[in-house]
Amino acid sequence: MKYVMKFSEIRKEDLLAAGGKGANLGELFNAGFPVPDGFSITSHAFDEYMKRNGFDSSPSGNSLTSEKVAKGQLWKELEDEIADYYHALGPDSKVAVRSSATAEDLPEASFAGQQETYLNIEGLDQLYHSVRKCFASLFSSRAAAYRKQTNFDTGKISLSVVVQRMVNSEISGVLFTIDPISKNKSRMMLNASWGLGESIVSGKVTPDIYVYDRNHRQVVEKRLGDKKIMVCYSTDGTEERETSSQQRREFSLTDKQAIEIFELGRKTEQHFQCPQDLEWAISQNRLYLLQARPITTLNVKSSTDIPLTKSQRAVLNNWIEHCPNPLYPLDVAPCLLVDKAKNIVFHELGISVGSELTMAVNGLLSLSAGKIHISPKVLKIPFLLSSFTDYSSNSARTNDSFHKIREELISKEKAELSVLPAKALIRQIMELMELSEELAYTRFRYNIFPSVAVSKLILHDLKKIDKNMSEYDLLSNLSYKTWDLNLKLKKLSNYIQSTPELEQLFMELDRTNPRAIQDFLENQPDFKAKLQGFLNEFGWKSSSSYCAFGSVSWYENLDSLFSMLKVLQSSGGNADSPVKFESIMTKITTTFGKKKGDRLKTKIEEIRAYHVNREESLYLIEMCYGLARRAAFELAKRFPQLFEQAKDIRYLTLEEVYELPGNIADLKELISVRKNNRQKNEVLWSGFSIGTKASHQNTLSGVSGNGGRCRGRVRKILTQQEFDKMQSGDILLCRYTDPSWTPLFVLASAVISDTGGPLSHSAIVAREYNIPAVLGIGNATDLLEDGDEVLVYGDTGKVILLTK
Repeated sequence: MKYVMKFSEIRKEDLLAAGGKGANLGELFNAGFPVPDGFSITSHAFDEYMKRNGFDSSPSGNSLTSEKVAKGQLWKELEDEIADYYHALGPDSKVAVRSSATAEDLPEASFAGQQETYLNIEGLDQLYHSVRKCFASLFSSRAAAYRKQTNFDTGKISLSVVVQRMVNSEISGVLFTIDPISKNKSRMMLNASWGLGESIVSGKVTPDIYVYDRNHRQVVEKRLGDKKIMVCYSTDGTEERETSSQQRREFSLTDKQAIEIFELGRKTEQHFQCPQDLEWAISQNRLYLLQARPITTLNVKSSTDIPLTKSQRAVLNNWIEHCPNPLYPLDVAPCLLVDKAKNIVFHELGISVGSELTMAVNGLLSLSAGKIHISPKVLKIPFLLSSFTDYSSNSARTNDSFHKIREELISKEKAELSVLPAKALIRQIMELMELSEELAYTRFRYNIFPSVAVSKLILHDLKKIDKNMSEYDLLSNLSYKTWDLNLKLKKLSNYIQSTPELEQLFMELDRTNPRAIQDFLENQPDFKAKLQGFLNEFGWKSSSSYCAFGSVSWYENLDSLFSMLKVLQSSGGNADSPVKFESIMTKITTTFGKKKGDRLKTKIEEIRAYHVNREESLYLIEMCYGLARRAAFELAKRFPQLFEQAKDIRYLTLEEVYELPGNIADLKELISVRKNNRQKNEVLWSGFSIGTKASHQNTLSGVSGNGGRCRGRVRKILTQQEFDKMQSGDILLCRYTDPSWTPLFVLASAVISDTGGPLSHSAIVAREYNIPAVLGIGNATDLLEDGDEVLVYGDTGKVILLTK
């Protein structure tokens, strides 16, 4: 068994083997950050050490002391492996030896400083001794008290040891990428002093303090510390020395050096997608990064915690529109299957697109703007267009795929899951994922990509009809799945309104009572039957189109559906009109004549048909996900020793679910770590909401979803459960919308949203109802509140706040 990993072999996903400290250093080393070389003695070595020496591996359950554990013996295989890696660092290397807990840096507890660090270690005897002391540090009274204080189960913790080449630093210190005093996210704070960083970390000196404005990229505040001592190398490790009077009077860093450190911190924060606590050092005018960990002491939950680049924000904007809540580990693989299907189509055109979303083994999500690579094959695109946009072929392939998959899904929907063994449930989940991948390919290859291509080819002609016209206007008055859903929903609402007694009972329904809806349905059998007919057609619709296991459909929870029905009871404002589309078709004939006009109309009908299929594919994918979710939760019931509740299966990856039962102990530990890290993902998911306010403090900037101007009062709706807050004439303010939000557009005089673009659901429905829409603002829901009066300029994508 391999007990040691060098930094070049370690990534952030290796938390369980290398601990928080080791995993972060390996990740940074391989990303090209200035991290001194080193290696990690893995948690497997620690576990084996405990076992070979007869120590109980759960320190909470016995009387083990650090002194006792430090007297344990390493074995020859481990010593030889450590020796090989140590000698590879160079002859007579001086190293720092630090413990790294596998539970380190969880959101609620950093564990920083609760284990041990040994500096300036030289030679194998000293190194072996330091490794044993690091192992023992898990059982010190200080570490035990800290875990008790933070309520952390010591049985979940193992230990790795990081061995890193020492930097003989003239200046060193720590950096917080968020000001820990003011909690101002636009400022960073840096502490610096002479010598090794131990003097600052241990609190033995008052360091120099620098404050940096990240928006203006400049140092805005400096405070001189006394710096009375510094920690330096000695023959026995380290020693404290008094600083000179000149060193006490001078700042330890120049502004140029400070800015270099701040910029290193900013890049590290961007890499890990969360605020960072860094340790750094300068030796012979070269800057080194010694350690990085998430800041866990600020307890900041604002949407601006995580700075994102413009490209990352665009990526997250798109994800949130389909997945308004952060993905669970079990959601990631299905999303990547959709991405894979899309990228296959790109590849057919000579374009390669990198992944945008990844999840580490500890459950932490990270974002990157997918890198695009172009191959010479792209030159053939003009010659491929004819076959690529062949409507007859695309339509036939789509219909065949939809028909086959729909029959398979109906068959699976009828299955009685409670009698199926675990292996059969796993096989059903696998088959549903394969169907979703096929649907995704059909969606992109035979519908979305051809639609975009045809739209671009005819855009020049559309501009001749009306210079303000876009290809999106061609979707006006189109009968597609979502529109059909809303018509059927309106019929349900009309049925309620047709009987005053039923309407009164419905409006008085207390949805906070979990049993209220079921009791209502049991007492209204006719309405229940009509509702069941609606659910048979649309019941798998959820609030998260691409979120396979973390979403909830109407079949699973009727609360949001009833909230929409309640909104419809008071609707009656906007109405769709066929005039807009008919007007476009008439102008085509007038402008181009019958022959060319007919060809253009044919292309337009193709675009509309592609959109119908695009919508249908999404509903079928959601049905795949709903049935897979049902099977997964049934599967979880078969392993009560692993899952406290059925939904905990969402904290496993799809591959881990396929391999159940697997190693129950390891999976339980993974679930615990991932649950704790979910809070960080929630911060990331709201982190795109930064910096979109224009130079004028009352102006918000986004993109135009539909033109027009409107003045009115804002109504903030963040969840479907809040739908009944909406009143006729309100300006709808939301984070995102999906098809289930359409009833609100009937009441709205305008729409403002954090996410979305010209082809998002919000834009399409706003154009259908001809109300102004400004989308993709980013932080509108942070900056505006219920009752704020605003001006919405749909044409320019601006929102002006008039009153507060």
